[in-house]
Amino acid sequence: MNFDFRQMKPVIQQEMDEILDQYPVDLHHITDKIPLGGDAWERKRILVESAAEECPVHIFPHYPFAFELAAGEKRDVCYIGVGNECYRKSGMDFSPLHDFRHLLDESHLGAFNDYTDFLHGTCDHDKLLEKGFRGVYEDCMALNETETDEEKRRYRELVMRCCKAAEKIGLRLQKKAKEMLESARDEDEKYNLSRMVHSVNTPWEAPKTYYDALHCILLTSQIISVLDGVEMLAYGQLDRLIFPFYQRDLEAGIITWEEAYFLLQCFLHKTDLHCHFNEERQKYDNGVSVMIGGCDAEGRPVYNEITKMMLRAYAENKLINPKLNARAAANSPREYLQGLAALAMTGNNNLVVENDDYIIPMFQRMGLSFEDASTYVGNGCQEVICRNQLHSRAFVYLNMIQVLLDTMQYDERNLPKKLQKIYANGSFAKASYEEMQSSFLQNLRAYIQCIADAFKPFEKLHPHINPAPMLSAFTADCIRDGLDFSRGGARYNHKTLALVGFGTLCDSLLSLKRAYEAGNEKALFAATLSNFEGQEEMRRALLASDDCFGHSESADAFAKALANDLAQVSRGIVNAQGIEWRTSLFTYYKFKNFGQVTGATPDGRGKGESFSRQMNMAKIPDLTTAALSMAVLTKADFHDVGMFDFALPCTVSNSEKAVQALADFIRTCMALKLPVLQPNVADVKTMQEERDKKGTHPDLVVRVCGYSALFGQLPEYMQDEIIARAKGA
Repeated sequence: MNFDFRQMKPVIQQEMDEILDQYPVDLHHITDKIPLGGDAWERKRILVESAAEECPVHIFPHYPFAFELAAGEKRDVCYIGVGNECYRKSGMDFSPLHDFRHLLDESHLGAFNDYTDFLHGTCDHDKLLEKGFRGVYEDCMALNETETDEEKRRYRELVMRCCKAAEKIGLRLQKKAKEMLESARDEDEKYNLSRMVHSVNTPWEAPKTYYDALHCILLTSQIISVLDGVEMLAYGQLDRLIFPFYQRDLEAGIITWEEAYFLLQCFLHKTDLHCHFNEERQKYDNGVSVMIGGCDAEGRPVYNEITKMMLRAYAENKLINPKLNARAAANSPREYLQGLAALAMTGNNNLVVENDDYIIPMFQRMGLSFEDASTYVGNGCQEVICRNQLHSRAFVYLNMIQVLLDTMQYDERNLPKKLQKIYANGSFAKASYEEMQSSFLQNLRAYIQCIADAFKPFEKLHPHINPAPMLSAFTADCIRDGLDFSRGGARYNHKTLALVGFGTLCDSLLSLKRAYEAGNEKALFAATLSNFEGQEEMRRALLASDDCFGHSESADAFAKALANDLAQVSRGIVNAQGIEWRTSLFTYYKFKNFGQVTGATPDGRGKGESFSRQMNMAKIPDLTTAALSMAVLTKADFHDVGMFDFALPCTVSNSEKAVQALADFIRTCMALKLPVLQPNVADVKTMQEERDKKGTHPDLVVRVCGYSALFGQLPEYMQDEIIARAKGA
């Protein structure tokens, strides 16, 4: 068997292309069976059982894992498919939601994906690897023996049927592998197909070997995503999860390091191999992520041979996907931090570092046990989620800058009709700076209340729109309580709004404060609303001011107080299930998207220019100063992470000195409790050459926001924005 992945990759790629280029497949023979409206559990049962029986299954003979189920998804999206049909066939009139989305877009106030988060799920991978779907099936059967509540009994029966669907998919894959084995063309095909045939049927059975464990995680991610219509795209804390399997197999002589590394590379490369890297897709990301490092449920550091393999695989193969989210802490092993720094300094820019010292206590404040908080994973971009948790976040983004501009521009007498609903409980008092800031916060709160009210009718009916029994199977305490994930059955339930433009907002309020103190606030209002037309001298003075976040102690103190206000602004506003809405400073790429449509701001930013990135200040000082300044925000009680997004405008270097310096910087940022580090090691000259002559550096990868991309495939406006970051603009 050839365990050289770089030799095997072109062969695997060709086999995948032959199948995946045909996606999406037509599944009307399945979707036509699903009734419109009616009982949601029956819709889900029909969908899952029909898909498990009738969706095509594919095996790529030189790819070692029995994969995959062709469930209607596009090739480059990976895990969106027929499961959405349950939502589409709910019979619900979503037009009020569409109208509200249009209102926010038209008013430049924000954006949202849906009334809840369908994009950032994860399951209890520990339970998956311990029990498999069969274990859940048996748990449901045992609970139903004494269950007196008919609805709970019926729900567990639905979960059991979904578990059997997972068994069916595995059996179909094994049968196909057996058929293909008869005509295998070479020893590599024979080896792979024979293992597929003779291994346990995961994810129905609990995995027994390292190979089984990887296959179980890979296939479960697809099954739950495409059949439940909830993107379960986090592969989990992989080094912690699969190291025990690797260790046992190695000691038993079942596997060698070379084969284990080959299998890991194949597992990781599936997402990249699945994708087309073209100009259309590179504007976005496919959401798949994997986690390494951090600690286990007892708080012990996780750093082992699998961690080292992971870092090596990303460096050697220049992986873009799955997104590598690495957990760290101030007490992380030195060798581990050096490994992260060395990977970052390769310039592949596919790494974020998430801080246990901030995130675990954050989850504990949210009510999670230490054990659940300590096994969190990064999911989607850099957002974090725990097993047994439904945390809807990174699905509603609020343009705080537009709220400030509306507060400056209008009062109750001239407020446009389209905004009257949004600011119904707001304020437009501006006689003093204190009134101005208070009005802004009241308007922001009124806006959040408007969002909550718009979502409530759909939240109430969510269990009837899209139940998620397969995800519920591996989310405590759904099975025990007989409550679906969509009905609040998860052990922990949270809702979080993303606030965009913190640094720009902070500097704008500071500018307004100075203007009020000088008595020329009306002149600043007028100049801002005219995009500083004829006021270049004023604009230059605003831009040159050091009274801004990151550049003075008083400004940093102001930023700290503002962060506290924003962390509390939604307190007391609840969703249909009584869950309190909370806030975060996560922004995705909305700092650019919203900036493009938003007018000039009192800090001197011009109309259409980007806002400050993530939790960053608008003007970045040197990195040490920036880190120290951003640390003042970490006491605010936000319910998701914010990113320290920084560029290292240097030539890619793996010199020992550069690696040591970055490792020290990572440890310092962990000690400062900065939630997430998102570095870009990017040489300005190299990026400019690729922008000006595409193909000059075809393998150049950059970090866009919560995802990485080939720089040459990005649209020019994105290229220019990333170059500006590296220049420190």
